[in-house]
Amino acid sequence: MEALLDRARQAGMAVMLDACIGRERFHSITGSALTLERFAQLCEAPAVNRDTLASWAALCERGDMPAVAAAIKRALGERAST
Repeated sequence: MEALLDRARQAGMAVMLDACIGRERFHSITGSALTLERFAQLCEAPAVNRDTLASWAALCERGDMPAVAAAIKRALGERAST
């Protein structure tokens, strides 16, 4: 859910937290038709580019699973475990 809200913000939409009831969060998202179009384009865009996928494929072919895991975590913005 947070990734979706982040893409809405990236597109220029206003994302407001309206309420929290228990664990459920309620948001209002507003913007122009142009920001809705940008949001749709962001949602259609691949999360990683071709070069990144080629690099991961090469690591997999070498059997270097720890390097694959670290590369994926970097792409997700997470810290790799040591």
